Amino acid sequence: MPVPRTTPSDALVDTADGLRIDIGGASVWFTNRAGGASDGPYASLNLGTWTDDDPAAVRANRRRVAATVGVDPDRIAQAHQVHGVDVLTVHDDGDLPGADLERVRDGDGVATAMRGVPCVVLCADCLPVALVADGAVAMVHAGWRGLVGGVLEAGVVALRDVGGRGPITAIVGPGAGPCCYEVGPEVHAALAPLGRTVRRGDHADLPEAATLRLRAAGVDDVRRAGACTICDPAWFSHRRDGGITGRQGGVAWLR
Repeated sequence: MPVPRTTPSDALVDTADGLRIDIGGASVWFTNRAGGASDGPYASLNLGTWTDDDPAAVRANRRRVAATVGVDPDRIAQAHQVHGVDVLTVHDDGDLPGADLERVRDGDGVATAMRGVPCVVLCADCLPVALVADGAVAMVHAGWRGLVGGVLEAGVVALRDVGGRGPITAIVGPGAGPCCYEVGPEVHAALAPLGRTVRRGDHADLPEAATLRLRAAGVDDVRRAGACTICDPAWFSHRRDGGITGRQGGVAWLR
């Protein structure tokens, strides 16, 4: 396990392979692009199954993530992301795709109360958002469409549906930051109902939008990674790299 460079108890720990935090009996890990088997624009820890990377390299990268969590890669709970608002619930092994990723269902998040089953979303500028409650975790993929449509609220509902109890902590992972995320009138108009704080001139503030939606959904403790995937080369970025890039993972699991 990499040696932490920072260790505040209420913040994410910055390590060589991403950002991490333990909350009660749950762990959250936002992988970066270091330490994998992929080459070229996908170098190196690309988890994007549906990119044009070498499938063998992606499988090797998934095995590395699973080994770090301490599970078999067939135990990863994952959805095929479609920029929608559905969050899948995983109650037993029948809900897992196993080794056959053709069985992955469409959705933009996963929630479970099963121990040792990591919930994973894939991002390269959209926000990975972890939700943690007593006895359950969820990981949600949130771009601007999902934020406007209610994917985070759906994540909270799914977390409760699988048995999450008590207060919820949300961790907003690395994504397009307000420093770099310039958007057009369509996006500004869609985000406008959230208020003026989500707009920074021509730029949109997705982490702020996520925070507002999470608080409205009853999440009191919202923490932010504060990392921008566009301007920091430690992360994959669809916008910075012209669409040819890998995907980092947001990973949440019960220990």
